[in-house]
Amino acid sequence: MRLSKLLSTLYLIIIGITGFSSASRNNDDEFRPRPPLGKKEFREELQSGLHLVEFFSPQCPHCLDFAPIWHETWRKFHKEGERLNISFVQVNCIKDGDLCNEEGILAFPAIKLYGPQGFIKNYPDKYERTEKDLITFAREESLDSINMEIIDPTISSKNLNAQDFNELLAGRGTKPCFVSFWPSNDHEDPLAESKNYDFCPPCQSFQKVWAQITKKLLVHGVDTGHINCKTLPNLCHEMGFNRLVNGAHMERNYPRVALVLPGNGVNNLFVFENGFFSSVWPYEDFVARAILNSKAPEISSEKILQLVHQTFQFPENSDHPFPSQGLHVVFSYDPDNAVPEDFHVLEHLVNHLAKVPNAYLHKSKDDISMTARFSLDYMYEKINYNGSESIKSPKNEYLELNLVPRSPTFYIFKEGDWVPHLYVGDSTTETRNVEALAKWFNESALPVVSEVTSYNFNRLLSFRPSEYDAVVIQLVNLTDSESIRLSNKQLKNFITAAYDYEDVRMQNVVNVRARKRFDKNTRVKGLKAAKASSGKIGKVYREEIKLEDNNKVILGYVDISKGIRVLEGLGFQKGRNDYRSGDVLVVDSRSSSFTENDVFGNRLTTDSMYSIRETLIKLILPEISQFHESLQSEELFFDYSRNPDIFGTVKKHRVLYYFFVLGTLMLIIKMLSLYKSAKARKRYNAKKNAVGILGQQSKKSKD
Repeated sequence: MRLSKLLSTLYLIIIGITGFSSASRNNDDEFRPRPPLGKKEFREELQSGLHLVEFFSPQCPHCLDFAPIWHETWRKFHKEGERLNISFVQVNCIKDGDLCNEEGILAFPAIKLYGPQGFIKNYPDKYERTEKDLITFAREESLDSINMEIIDPTISSKNLNAQDFNELLAGRGTKPCFVSFWPSNDHEDPLAESKNYDFCPPCQSFQKVWAQITKKLLVHGVDTGHINCKTLPNLCHEMGFNRLVNGAHMERNYPRVALVLPGNGVNNLFVFENGFFSSVWPYEDFVARAILNSKAPEISSEKILQLVHQTFQFPENSDHPFPSQGLHVVFSYDPDNAVPEDFHVLEHLVNHLAKVPNAYLHKSKDDISMTARFSLDYMYEKINYNGSESIKSPKNEYLELNLVPRSPTFYIFKEGDWVPHLYVGDSTTETRNVEALAKWFNESALPVVSEVTSYNFNRLLSFRPSEYDAVVIQLVNLTDSESIRLSNKQLKNFITAAYDYEDVRMQNVVNVRARKRFDKNTRVKGLKAAKASSGKIGKVYREEIKLEDNNKVILGYVDISKGIRVLEGLGFQKGRNDYRSGDVLVVDSRSSSFTENDVFGNRLTTDSMYSIRETLIKLILPEISQFHESLQSEELFFDYSRNPDIFGTVKKHRVLYYFFVLGTLMLIIKMLSLYKSAKARKRYNAKKNAVGILGQQSKKSKD
């Protein structure tokens, strides 16, 4: 205790000396820094502005060394800080240990940025703890637009009535307008000070989000408005927002939003249907993409190839976002032959694409079929890595089946995806089929590489089972810059190996179709030789040999730096802790079994792209594999508490699935039997109570 008091006294002496010297220099008491804040003062201080907070301990030698720097920085900057609405304050973690514990302080001195909503970020490692860097950081944060929104939570959207909204729907608005819909029982304006959201728990927190959205969109020339569904129930019913009117399913109720574009008043309403978020970005992205896609801007072949050639990599700096892996739908047309009707379909697609993450709509008068071929050429540049193998080249038969030039038509190009996707339609009418196109968008929505989690694993395993046979997972380590660099190097090999398998798969698709056509021709010749009727011959001759573009794989990654429970939550072996970054796990979607070994019996890793390719061939296309020994595989262990899609999980285990189906059928049969028995009993009772030959005697006859 004596040592603690001595160090505390020493720390205060240092503060006092620096404060006295600065006061002497300025002869003004206002240059004395505020004493450390207690818990109550700290919470009150956060109510307005930004605050750079030093959590210190008087017993910490580093804190004693840092004290003069902190005070001198405050002395030089605090006047400027008042103008920028940012202050420097301190918390003594010996005196207010509970507060420091609540804020997760583990080392001293800790410097953190706070705003009215609490913690914002740590003082970055890229800055040194010097006067210059502390002031630079404070200036940058005070001028950051996101922080400005945080410290000014006022809402600038307009309270709309029915006439206002109908004017927007008619296309008479001067700007795009993003409208939120709320349930408020006690005030006409749902965002006024007096508000009651009894059956909409997320509405209270969404006010802060909406305040940030309104300011963010204002900069981009988008107006915002809000509507009270309690005041305008008919309007909200027409929008399909019944829960905001009647309060049903309170636990699933949340404010709804929709974008209305100015123009001709046709296809200009876009409802956000991706659920509820407590952050601004999903809504901002929805608005930006809907506005951009409504214009369907022209895109060149060069720009498309730039997008395709992008490499998916994990950002080494935590402040940088992950690559978006955008999906670009391109309407390819010939300007000399196109008619206005060809373009009408585009305005109907905007709403469908708004539901697909990172989807963008373009049109192009360039020869996109050649762009698609150039994209595949790039793929073959990458997969010709093995000098001991013959040079691989695009499969002309596959190109003819998939990339036949036709106009107008649609292509999908994904950022970082070397394989283009063509909408297969034999006529212009099919190219204008909005529902078929929307279905195609959803089927093509998977990014090149997906993060695999316990929430999406079942969906990935059951995604288009007629085409996809496996989910291939690379383990990565995103702990620090060095680990991330290694993971990116491994990821490059992982993706290249997957496209190497794709080349084999393409050739197999062509070969399977060729064999079926050969078998068909053989049967026709046999029937002709046997002098069969023209009807039998014609029936076989007219059989359509469809392109079976199957045996594909889904690529994913799992960050093992989050702990071994991440893999256990996906159903992999419990208690295993020997997995490493660069290991590859191949999950067979058809049986829910997985292999972690290659065709040579070694651990499957990204060190050998050849091993990954051959392992995928052995697992998915065993009939063409050059390796004869079976792959070792193990069953996934599903924890139903972690997997909400129980039916999907049961279906993966074939035995359980058959029991489930059999039990369901038996239950249906039993219910039908009970229904028939009840119906027969009802008829019998009706006859029993009737008056007549087979029924009861009348009262009169009894007398």
